[in-house]
Amino acid sequence: MVEYNELNGSIVCGNARFSALGNGLVRLEWSAGGQFEDRPTVAVIKRPEPLPFKAISVTNDGVLNLHTEYIQIVYQPDAEPFNDANLQIHWQMGKCSRRWTPSAVDTQNLGGTFTSLDVTHRNFYPTGVHPASVEKSYPYTQEFPYKSLISIHKTLRDRGETTDFEEPPIWYLERYRSQELPPELQEFLKQWHHFPPGIISQSGYSVLNDSASAVIDDNWLSERGSNCQDWYFFAYGLDYAAALFDFVQLCGRIPMLPRWAFGIWFSQFAQISDTHYHELVKHFDELALPLDVVMLDVDWHGSGWCGWDWDRDLFPDPQAFLDWGHGSGLHFGANVHLEGVPPGDSQFQALCAARGLDPSDVRAGKVFAVKNPKVEWIFDTWHPDNIGANKLNTTDPEDGWLLFNLAEQEEARLFMEVLHSPREEEGIDFWWIDGSNATHPGVNSQLWTNHVYFTHLEAKTNRRALILSRAGGIGSHRYPLQFSGDTYSHWEILQLLVDFTARAGNVGVAYWSNDLGGFFNHVLGVPTIDPELFVRWVQFGCFSPIVRLHSDHGQREPWAYGSRVLQAIRLAFQRRIQLVPYLYHLSRITYDTGLPLCRPMYLVYPEEPQAYQVPTQYFLGDRLLVAPVVEAGGYRQVYLPSGVWWQRETNQSYPGNQHLHLWVPLNQVPVFVRAGTILPLGEVSLRVGTAPPASLILEVYAGAEGELDFYEDDGESATYRTDAGSRRLFTQRFSTHRHLLTCEPVRGNYHGMPKERNFRIRWIGLAPGSQVEAIGVKVSHLSWVEQVLEVTLEEVPQSASWQLVVIPSQ
Repeated sequence: MVEYNELNGSIVCGNARFSALGNGLVRLEWSAGGQFEDRPTVAVIKRPEPLPFKAISVTNDGVLNLHTEYIQIVYQPDAEPFNDANLQIHWQMGKCSRRWTPSAVDTQNLGGTFTSLDVTHRNFYPTGVHPASVEKSYPYTQEFPYKSLISIHKTLRDRGETTDFEEPPIWYLERYRSQELPPELQEFLKQWHHFPPGIISQSGYSVLNDSASAVIDDNWLSERGSNCQDWYFFAYGLDYAAALFDFVQLCGRIPMLPRWAFGIWFSQFAQISDTHYHELVKHFDELALPLDVVMLDVDWHGSGWCGWDWDRDLFPDPQAFLDWGHGSGLHFGANVHLEGVPPGDSQFQALCAARGLDPSDVRAGKVFAVKNPKVEWIFDTWHPDNIGANKLNTTDPEDGWLLFNLAEQEEARLFMEVLHSPREEEGIDFWWIDGSNATHPGVNSQLWTNHVYFTHLEAKTNRRALILSRAGGIGSHRYPLQFSGDTYSHWEILQLLVDFTARAGNVGVAYWSNDLGGFFNHVLGVPTIDPELFVRWVQFGCFSPIVRLHSDHGQREPWAYGSRVLQAIRLAFQRRIQLVPYLYHLSRITYDTGLPLCRPMYLVYPEEPQAYQVPTQYFLGDRLLVAPVVEAGGYRQVYLPSGVWWQRETNQSYPGNQHLHLWVPLNQVPVFVRAGTILPLGEVSLRVGTAPPASLILEVYAGAEGELDFYEDDGESATYRTDAGSRRLFTQRFSTHRHLLTCEPVRGNYHGMPKERNFRIRWIGLAPGSQVEAIGVKVSHLSWVEQVLEVTLEEVPQSASWQLVVIPSQ
């Protein structure tokens, strides 16, 4: 007779333990020594408490059956690890049902994300998704691509070839010479052909293998036992939202961003002085171009790409510069490379002493295995006038550096407190982390580096933290936000980024930031790109989580390509700023549910086959369908799923289940709004800041019923984690006789919440000249613009309940 025990909600049977963490989520553990792990891991950081199984039984032939609402675990106890002979899972959700065994391979997984897309090119970028299985992983997709790129060139140079950066290019080597490379570099190129698997699949299930992840003990890394299996089985059918909800309950929620992060960002890899930044911001303001965030790339450093001292030639008075920016309503991020501390840094001596090291021994290269980590960068500049490399490393290559391992707790504390805290006290708001430096078994270096920075900022500022960094595998979503790296300025890469940005939500990475216009330009060392491509890239960015202009010495100023381009980008920026209340509301939904801001079509319409075939269009939330132009000439094919859709540019309605063939003028973006939507917007402004807008615009789209439970808070504190903030329910109802827009009183509050609110309502799709009645509120202005009703309500108390009634003329 099979014996099993119930311990703390889990079922232990021999060397196996089974836990029901939800109706569609179970944990499967096997341990050679019968020792099971209850501590969090770097991936599974917030494991739910086990629930009782719905039913437990043992068959006459000794098979254990465990049931949840959707899952049946069938286990034949023996001394072996989980395998096809001793473990099966049967599951059913709605019309979807399957049988799974540990050797199963899923070819319908919808993909996850990469650590970044550095060096992607029109001839070298991923398509499709790798097969998913419990034992197969694709580690090169979660590692810094430049590491393998350098190894490839070292291999060629060791054979006597002369190479330089992208000479020969990686796409050429991958396509024509990969067989000449060592097996591990061939594997790198092979893995980069396709996206790694994610949490959601058309097969209706997925498995997360957490067997090798380091555990966290007393808030820091610790090693786990060996010879174990630790799997999480998700069953969800076509309810992908349920899968993502279970994922964030297991692996941690996706934090909200400060409101200002949804504004416009500008950065550039170039030598830019404080005077230049003054002129840049002035130019933005004079041209009515919004701007909220200024990113300082490597040239703020005084000693090359690495270092934490200011370049006093470019920034003679850093404190005054940062004070000026904050006084202008700006926020600052600063780039850091993490290879180590060069001996010329002002804190080198003190840090050596704090580590118990002799500074002269460190400088002589007697302490660490690597003397100067920057010599690993083997490429010269690709710019014809030699810009870009002049500050790579201003120290003597024979000088030894002080190296850190951020996986060591005391080293990480010193690294953050001594090197970063002084800059934060001067006014640096967050860090742009260009690399990683955390070595520990079972840990992705980038993931833990991001953890160290993010938690440091949270603790130090007592506000929402924000970093800009590459991703580091499962768990990266807890440390927003990510940047996609150094891509080429090609139309094919723009197409890839639309897909990439939405697909990343399949593993919770909801906040990708892309270099708008591309990093490397069209040709290395040439600063200009196709103006049409630039506009279309920016337009996509304005309907994505983060709008960040960046390049390698390229021209990304909106005025750099003439008045027509300037006008198109200004309009895109203004639309973006208007969208901030909606984006911020979505940020709360992302925190609560795990649903990303940018959602692949299949996440909203999982039962429509066509939703899986249109990777360059996506939903922003569940009501706005965005189809950015991603090819030259302005052509755009758009698939409209079932329902009724309003084109936002034209106020024209379309029935669903059809393809549209559009020619899109340079200053327009195809955006379609589902009928019944109530879209919260703000007025155009030069700065987003942190406070909600004093006047809220509601775009209401007729043709169906709908509602909006609108969320707001103070825009920067961490109190949202304890449900602080306000909500206000707006509903749209209609019949053949009347249309109703109802606003209920605000629920909850937040610090600084005003007592009154102005509303400007644009109700699209009504019969012009209809009778309009206001109940519980006084109308300040009412007018018709064709089929759009415009109503202004002023100084409405937050506690008020009101209704607009529109009665069509008989």
